[in-house]
Amino acid sequence: MNDSALHTLSAMLWPDGDAPGGNQVCFLLDGARDPAITHLIFSGGLEYSCLFSGRLHPDLQAAAPYLVHLKAGSPTTRRLLSRGWGQAWGILTVAPAGVTLAQQKLHLKKLLRVESDGKILAFRYYDPRVLNVYLPTCTEDEWRTVLGPLGAMIAETGDGAGLRVFSGAEPALQVRDEVLAQPVSVAR
Repeated sequence: MNDSALHTLSAMLWPDGDAPGGNQVCFLLDGARDPAITHLIFSGGLEYSCLFSGRLHPDLQAAAPYLVHLKAGSPTTRRLLSRGWGQAWGILTVAPAGVTLAQQKLHLKKLLRVESDGKILAFRYYDPRVLNVYLPTCTEDEWRTVLGPLGAMIAETGDGAGLRVFSGAEPALQVRDEVLAQPVSVAR
């Protein structure tokens, strides 16, 4: 993600900066997408929580989904968004100020498993390529269940030049696409 797109995304996520009482923005990252993810999370100084419980084998710990509370202006926030946006590292969640990271984790953890034809399957909804296909197929009740205490879920589109915001608890899912970066044209 280039600086211009990062600035545009940051302005959308934190219109009032890091003002108290603002929305809580998190990056739900898929550790399996890139070995750098867990290193950035563990050494970055931001609050985070793994969606998998208990003591994990190092290989599973490295591939687990992590919910990271982003802070406007943080160098780690900048690194995570710059490196991960456009690489399908994960999705963004936006929650009202009163919703804690622990509450978000408990909700998002419930979505990790789905039942299909009597079988329990892992559901990698935090992959933006999955979320962009899945959410538009949801009924109103399914959408309310997926959203839970969150205000919105945000997924990159295409190669990261845009994003799709899924929001609206009443009465149904609302979808809004935004452009982050215009293609650069070459003068001839």
